[in-house]
Amino acid sequence: MKLNLATLFFLFCTALVSAQTLPVRSITIFKNGRSMIERTGKVKTNNGIYSARELPNALFGTYWVGAPADALKSVFTKLDSVAVMDQNIKQSDYFNLMIGKSAKIYLSEGYSGNSSQFEGKFESVLINKDNYSALFTFQTKQGTWLTFKSEELKRTEFFENPKIALGTHFELKKRLEVAFNNSKTEQDMSVSYLTDNLGWTPVYRLDIGAKNKGKLSLRAELVNDAEDFGLANEVKLAVGVPNFMYANKPSNLVKFNISDFNNQYNDSNNELNPFRGNLYQNYQRNSNTLTDEEVDAPTNVTDNPDGNQVEDYYFYNLRTVEMPKGSRYQFPIFETEIEPVHFYECVLSNGGPNAFQNNNYGRNAPEKYNPVIHYIEFKNNSTFPWTSGVVNLFSGTDLQPISQDKLPYSAAGGTCKVKIAETPEIKVTKTEGDIKREDNVLRFFNRDYDRVTIEGQVCVFNYKKEPITLKIKRKIEGKPTQSPDEKWKLKQEEATLRINSEYNIEWEITLKPGEERKWKYQYEVFMDF
Repeated sequence: MKLNLATLFFLFCTALVSAQTLPVRSITIFKNGRSMIERTGKVKTNNGIYSARELPNALFGTYWVGAPADALKSVFTKLDSVAVMDQNIKQSDYFNLMIGKSAKIYLSEGYSGNSSQFEGKFESVLINKDNYSALFTFQTKQGTWLTFKSEELKRTEFFENPKIALGTHFELKKRLEVAFNNSKTEQDMSVSYLTDNLGWTPVYRLDIGAKNKGKLSLRAELVNDAEDFGLANEVKLAVGVPNFMYANKPSNLVKFNISDFNNQYNDSNNELNPFRGNLYQNYQRNSNTLTDEEVDAPTNVTDNPDGNQVEDYYFYNLRTVEMPKGSRYQFPIFETEIEPVHFYECVLSNGGPNAFQNNNYGRNAPEKYNPVIHYIEFKNNSTFPWTSGVVNLFSGTDLQPISQDKLPYSAAGGTCKVKIAETPEIKVTKTEGDIKREDNVLRFFNRDYDRVTIEGQVCVFNYKKEPITLKIKRKIEGKPTQSPDEKWKLKQEEATLRINSEYNIEWEITLKPGEERKWKYQYEVFMDF
C-alpha cells in the first residue's frame, strides 16, 4: 500500500470526527466467555452519513447495524491516519533539545560525591550508538570550553523555559461510516454483535443445617475484559448450551492488519511519514478537536433479578449494572429452601463376557476395593432451572465447610445430586463365577455361542454409628435372572442388536449401625470362548 501526502492529508481530515458512542440497551452473557451486545440510540449525521471510531471486537457473522425500515443504505469501515501524542521521550531526543540552551550545570567529581558548577550554553552533543549516553560540548561564561559525558551531568538549571515537549506520531485507526437513505441530521440506529472476554460463572453455596433441611444460594461472577459498556440497563445471564458455530474469528468489518502500516508511518525516512510535510502543522492547529471528554461514572446498582424462558435457554435478568473494562462482579441470583436426602452409593465394575475373560473368578480371587461415596439428592421446586456450576457445601449447626463439587444442571421440577465425600466407614465386596454352561445354544453371524450362567455374591458392612441408605449399582452385559434375597431394579438397554443386551442394575438397602448384609444374584451371558 503506497500513499502520497495529499491522500494522507485527506485521511487526517476525515479522522477529526467527534466520537459518538451508542448507549448499551442490553447485554446477554453466556458461560463460555462470549456475550451478545445490543446498542441503540440516536446519532448525528452529516449529509446522511454517521462516522465514528468505535469498532468493537465483534466476532465473525455477528456485527449488525440496524435502522428503521428502508433508512439504511450501507455500512463501511476503513483505516484513517490519526495523530497520536507520544507517551514518553527518548533520552537521545532530550539531549538534542538541550543544544543552544543557556544553563547552570553541575558536574560530578569522581567518587568524592562533590560537584563543580558552571554557567554557559550547550553547544553540541555527540550521541553514542546505544542512544543512552552522549558527549556534550559546553561554552562557559568565561569563554572556556568544556566536554563531559552525560553520566557526569548531575543537574541542569535552565535560565529560560527549555520547552522540551513530547513528540507526536501517526497511527492508522479504524473508522465506521454508516450511510442513510435520507439527509436527516439525526437518525435512529442500533448495533449488535457477539464479542469475546465477557462471561459469567455460577457459584453455589449449599448450607445443610438439620438432617433433611437446607438452603441453596446462587451468585453470578461476571468478568469483563472486553470493553467499557458504561451503565447497562439490562444484563441477561444465559442458562443453556450456546451454539455460535462460526464465531471463532473476528468479523470482516472490524478486522484490519495495521501493524505494518503503523511502522511505515513512523519511519522518519519513509515518504509515508506525515511529519515530512505540512500535515504536522495542520494537526497542531486542530489538536484540540481530538481531546476525549471525561464523564463521571455512575454508581453500580443491582436489583432483585427475575428471569424468563426463550426456546432452549433460560435467562437470569439483572438490572442497571455498570460494566467498565477490567471489572469483576458477584451478584446474588436466588436463595431457595431444599430438602436434601442423604444416601451412599457404590458402583461395582462392569459384568459380562469381557469381565469374565479378563478377570479371575472364584472365592480365592483377590478382593477389589470398591469406593463408597456420600451423596445428597434434592428436588428443584423452583419455577426456573439451575445451571451447572461449582457448589460449596457447609454442614452442621455452625456450618462447617465440608466439600466442593459440581452442581449439575437441573430443570424446574427435576432432581439434583451432589457428591459430599468418599467414606471409609462402609465396606462393599463382591465375588462371582460361572456355575453352568450350555454348549452351542445359539448361532450368531457364523459363530456358535455357549450360554453361561454366572452367580455372584455381594457383602456390605456399615461401620458408621448411624443407619444409612446404600445404593449399589452395576452395569451387566447379559441377562439378569434372579436376586432372591435382595430386590433389584433393572433397566435394559434399548434398540440394540448385540448378542448380549446391557442392563443397569441397582440394589437399594438400609443398614443399621454395625450391620452386615450378604446376598446372591445370577445372570446369563452368551460366550464364544
